[in-house]
Amino acid sequence: MRLPRSPLSAIGLLALVWMAPSPLFAGPPAGWKLVFSDEFEGQALDTNKWSTTMEFVGTHGPRYHNEYYLSYTLDEDVIVSDGLLHLRTERHTVSGTEPIGLFDYSQGLVSTHDKFTFTFGYVEIRAKYPGGKGLWPCFWLMPQNQSWPPEFDIAEYHAGQHRMHHGLAYGTMAETKWDSTNDSETDFVNAWHTFALEWTPGRAVWYVDGVARKTVVADYVPSAPMYVILSNSISSRFGPSGEPDESTVFPNDFEIDYIRVFQAPPLIVKAEPATRPQPSPEPSPIIAVLPAAPLP
Repeated sequence: MRLPRSPLSAIGLLALVWMAPSPLFAGPPAGWKLVFSDEFEGQALDTNKWSTTMEFVGTHGPRYHNEYYLSYTLDEDVIVSDGLLHLRTERHTVSGTEPIGLFDYSQGLVSTHDKFTFTFGYVEIRAKYPGGKGLWPCFWLMPQNQSWPPEFDIAEYHAGQHRMHHGLAYGTMAETKWDSTNDSETDFVNAWHTFALEWTPGRAVWYVDGVARKTVVADYVPSAPMYVILSNSISSRFGPSGEPDESTVFPNDFEIDYIRVFQAPPLIVKAEPATRPQPSPEPSPIIAVLPAAPLP
């Protein structure tokens, strides 16, 4: 079922959930407000919301990640059509300039870096993931301040292993730790699903189709502004999906129907009216009672 292009009303949401054989999505907590969305209705990427390069630490340039990847980022692999964002991978020789080099694959990537960040909230996409050895589509969050870790992998598919990874990187760059959960049972390939993260102070919950798949309650849950990345990359032999082989189909698309971010409204604390100090009671006048004069 294709979801409406605008945020659902409470009545519409209840109707859709009642009609569906399984939950469509968890949805934000009651009262949370939509603060960012893209329904991908146009014919081109909204550059007020997205950029197409990488700005985080650990890359060898804005268009090539590192040795765990074989793909070079090209703008032409970011396609908006038919109400969907298509992030495409292709097998062809690319002469890269950022950095300079020859690459055997290209990829599509979009990021809200310097466009939109948030600290705590509920973020959700509806998406269809591609399959095949070497494919590495991902929905993730990175910190705006360029530090690493932390990193939220909300839904990172290691297609060569048929494995969906939900994880949080924490610690330091020298001693990085992962709190990870992997799903190798669900068939995610070429089927529509919703993927979401509910992020609150000291707590993070990962959802797939409205079902909580992972919960972390810990002091290492980040509390700094983060931004969204959607990418469809190609793994090298060092990466978790392995290198593509002859069975891997190209081109292939990571398709996103929408993204929506909600946050809790600001907490309004009503100030108690100041208590006016009460004046001290006036002392009672002293009345002297004189003895009566003797009668003559």
